[in-house]
Amino acid sequence: MSDIECAQTSRAKQSKTRNNEHWAAVWSLALGSFASVTTEFLPVGVLPEVARTFNISDGQAGLMMTSPALFAAVAAPGVMMAAGRIDRRRVLIGLSVILLAACLLAAFANSFALLLVSRAMVGASLGAFWSLGLAVAGRLVAPEHVHRAAGTIFGGAALAMIVGLPFGTLLAGFFSWRGAFIGAGVLATVALIAQIVVLPPMPAQSKLRLAGFAAFARQREAQLSLALTLLVFITHFGAYTYLMPLLIQAGVSGDTGTWVLLAYGFCALVANFAAGRYVGRKLGAAMLGNILLLAATLAVLPSLDHARFTVLAGVMIWGIAWGALPLCLNVWHRRVQGGESEAAAALFTLATQVAIALGSVVGGVVVDHQNVGADYRYCALLGFGAAALVWRARSRKTHVEKDPA
Repeated sequence: MSDIECAQTSRAKQSKTRNNEHWAAVWSLALGSFASVTTEFLPVGVLPEVARTFNISDGQAGLMMTSPALFAAVAAPGVMMAAGRIDRRRVLIGLSVILLAACLLAAFANSFALLLVSRAMVGASLGAFWSLGLAVAGRLVAPEHVHRAAGTIFGGAALAMIVGLPFGTLLAGFFSWRGAFIGAGVLATVALIAQIVVLPPMPAQSKLRLAGFAAFARQREAQLSLALTLLVFITHFGAYTYLMPLLIQAGVSGDTGTWVLLAYGFCALVANFAAGRYVGRKLGAAMLGNILLLAATLAVLPSLDHARFTVLAGVMIWGIAWGALPLCLNVWHRRVQGGESEAAAALFTLATQVAIALGSVVGGVVVDHQNVGADYRYCALLGFGAAALVWRARSRKTHVEKDPA
């Protein structure tokens, strides 16, 4: 073999090695996204047990969802601006360390106030980690694989939204709610070790400024995308946070409740993967259909008191409806001009976290002052409003295509 051929072979091997290492880095970020978002949603499955431990109401316990969401909303743009020109590898690893510390603090909290502090730490970590992970995805792979890399990282978060609740409930059933947080800490540890091993240095390319956020948010399409994200996430999480109280009200609790939640997670997971096949071609129809199905299910569920099998069917339909929506909303957002920038990714995260906070806190007020059924019916009304917004956007697009003038 000639010297030239040897050199070419060596370069090819090095290129292949770098590509493998970069995809390993992508998967480590997906794992970190999964760990952080799972930790965020874990309290939903243990909410009644935490309320009993600290002698508080279910609505007050719902602050465990509000606190991280609020801090995540601030951290999504705030940390990315504060990071300045710090190497992105160091920032991502630091955020994972904060997540691990938050899980341990929650597991050994001796007061509800201390538990809320740990939840705030979770929010600060996950908001910045999700946004920054999506933003750096394109630097880890070849240009033609950027969408696939971003989709992999977002997939970790989407999967966590689906299995976070049954994961926490299952662990709590064996070890109590504190054991559930220790389990989340194990996930965070695995993600942290993976990132330390495989993440390459990623020097900052530019410093994100407020002008970048303003430029993106001024677009009409961006405003529609963010409004839809807010409405749909409030609809879902305003009800989802109080799913366990609804199941208890319907006579479903204990081990049976855990299996109902696992069935929900399985249906949502299947819907999420199925959506990847059609959402690119039929985005508007997928958005409208799933939002309507979500709203209709939430409207009907409260009337199914003490009908266990019917409640199970309703929860599974809910899983199917919700499973595709995070992906639909993300694809819709990325189709806005500039939707793949760091500013756009941060604003999408901000919208989702503000919605989770609003949904959980307003839902808690309704649950405490009225009942769980009223909360679900109000969320259903918001869902129908979101569907109307999608319908209007599709009609306007069709009109413009037929009559550009």
